[in-house]
Amino acid sequence: MAELPLTTPRTVLVTGATGGVGSAVARALRTAGWTVYAAHRRPEDAEALRDAGFTPVRLELTDEDSVFAAAEQVGPRLDGLVNSAAIMGQGPVELTPAEAWRRQFEINVIGQATVIRAFLPALRASGGRVVNVGAVSARVPPPFFGPIAASKAALAALTHSLRAELRHQGVKVTLVEPGAMDTPIFATADKASADLGWAGSATTQEHYARALDAVRATAARQPLGPVTPAVDAVVRALTARRPATLATTGRDGRALALLRFLPDGLRDRLVLKAFGVTAEAFEDAPLTESPAARRR
Repeated sequence: MAELPLTTPRTVLVTGATGGVGSAVARALRTAGWTVYAAHRRPEDAEALRDAGFTPVRLELTDEDSVFAAAEQVGPRLDGLVNSAAIMGQGPVELTPAEAWRRQFEINVIGQATVIRAFLPALRASGGRVVNVGAVSARVPPPFFGPIAASKAALAALTHSLRAELRHQGVKVTLVEPGAMDTPIFATADKASADLGWAGSATTQEHYARALDAVRATAARQPLGPVTPAVDAVVRALTARRPATLATTGRDGRALALLRFLPDGLRDRLVLKAFGVTAEAFEDAPLTESPAARRR
């Protein structure tokens, strides 16, 4: 873990502080002497966060009033903002219902932009830093991960634009793009998919059944990396004199990012093979039904 030599306590707001990368970042910064404002959604989380040494801040990404109320609570100066809160949507584009797409972008993109809007005056007052936690899938989207990849690609574009806009205002901006990590987000994504169900008829779903089974089997065998490299990257972005504008972490993250330099056809073949999706998975698929039958 990177060391953080501090002379006076600095302040940071971390979204997603109750789990995954966000909680690990919050712990690392608290240990280093930062005052950590830990954003949370559920009232019952406040006491546990306070007992752990954080300052709990109630913040609901999809509620603009809640976000701006949190900014009022934090006050007029803030040294760092870490946008780590996110949800993960997965599944074939054809089978992902509109509700899932809307929620994916509402939280992973619009919610992040709302938090940035609310806290920028305090960050500008202190010459602070913004760190957005994206995903390497934004650059090389794997099959059946379109929803999360699309939202993270949008977050990446937002981050790059923001960095240029704030270049002459004293606020530095970094995008951290981790690979697959051992966090609860995959289990949460599976539950969310199960709760919403697939769009389309049973016939449409049959087109993807074997390919989805192959992807699930491949994912189950894939070792997930630790969160430490991503946490270290966030810490460096907050403390380095000249922070990187983009940090890709994890062995699989760096490997996947390199694939973007390959021709599209070759990259597609390599990614499909890696995920176990072959032409045989789509053999004997049923005939496509009418457009009316494909709607939920």
